[in-house]
Amino acid sequence: MTLTNSMKRTIILIAVFMVFFMMFGYLYHQPSIYAVDVWSMKHVSHLHQSPLNSLFIFLTNAASRPYQYVIIVLLSIYWLLAERKWREPLVLWICLLGVRFGNHWLKGSFERPRPEIDRIIDITGYSFPSGHAMIPLAFFGMLSYLLVQNYSILQPYKKIIYFLIGLFILLVGFSRVYLGVHYPTDVIGGYLAGGTWLLVCILFYRWLKGRRSI
Repeated sequence: MTLTNSMKRTIILIAVFMVFFMMFGYLYHQPSIYAVDVWSMKHVSHLHQSPLNSLFIFLTNAASRPYQYVIIVLLSIYWLLAERKWREPLVLWICLLGVRFGNHWLKGSFERPRPEIDRIIDITGYSFPSGHAMIPLAFFGMLSYLLVQNYSILQPYKKIIYFLIGLFILLVGFSRVYLGVHYPTDVIGGYLAGGTWLLVCILFYRWLKGRRSI
């Protein structure tokens, strides 16, 4: 299949994201970067108050595993049975399972301990990259892309849809710093890794769409 200019740009962007991720993976333990991480978390902790605590706990829970699986199961059933579509659910499942496995593998590879600065919630596991940054970006990004690509009624509103999804993902990422369970570099690293996987899945979907119907 001939690569279009759009696909070439996507591949270049994937390479850029990967380079920046590796850079953050190397730099986060440097004393100067760690000092900025700690400074940022201490200043964010000054915002702690009951209403905001509840808001950010809600946001972090809204991006958690159970909601993702409910969405993907219901949408897969609809696509398969009502519209006889198999590419969309296939790619969405690959996206979700792949990013979850990838986050688990990356955390085990870096083994960065979680911060201990004014935590609001208790959580175990390693810190880099943030799963709540990496996984929602890939999953909800792919979900919104598939919906916009498949339903013309959503096309005029795609900028609004992408903006709202992007805002949600940013707030979820910030919630992890606010709740004291991730450093800012964990969240940025999660966005870079999640963005890389999202773009890979988009390329795969375009490849599937470009093949002849089976």
